[in-house]
Amino acid sequence: MDTLTDTVIKQIKNGSTEILSLCQNVPEACLAAPFMSNGWSVKDTVAHISAWVWRCAGLLEHAHSTNGPLSASPDVDGLNHEFYLERQYWSWHEVETDFLQAHWALFNAIRQLPPTRLRSSLAQQVITKNTCEHYAQHLPDLNYWRNRVTAEKSPVLKRIRQPHSTQVGAL
Repeated sequence: MDTLTDTVIKQIKNGSTEILSLCQNVPEACLAAPFMSNGWSVKDTVAHISAWVWRCAGLLEHAHSTNGPLSASPDVDGLNHEFYLERQYWSWHEVETDFLQAHWALFNAIRQLPPTRLRSSLAQQVITKNTCEHYAQHLPDLNYWRNRVTAEKSPVLKRIRQPHSTQVGAL
């Protein structure tokens, strides 16, 4: 495998794993409660990130020989609203599974992209914008939420739960 491919995938895995790790050992009710600055829950935010990762994977799958898909300018607000409506009633398990599957699909799309296409500045921009930059956009709110939940020392949080893999790509 190409070193650039490995590097890109590793950066995405690190960021996505950080997001999921913040959600571990927290009751689903806390994940589903509106808390974020935009009125969404943590669950909604993770689902939102997943939707954009799915979109990025789809763009890359269609960009093997052209920049057309990568050059498209989406209606961000419209897509965010559509993604929210589609996923708002999903359980945390469904959101977490979708998050892992979206990243798996993205890793496959990156691996299948011809190396010259992956090296293009436009492909790099699309991948970075829809992953690492997107994670960085939401991490301050997610970290603040996690610190608040942890500080509350809820009796529910004190329960020991069986850990499961939060490593993206562990599917």
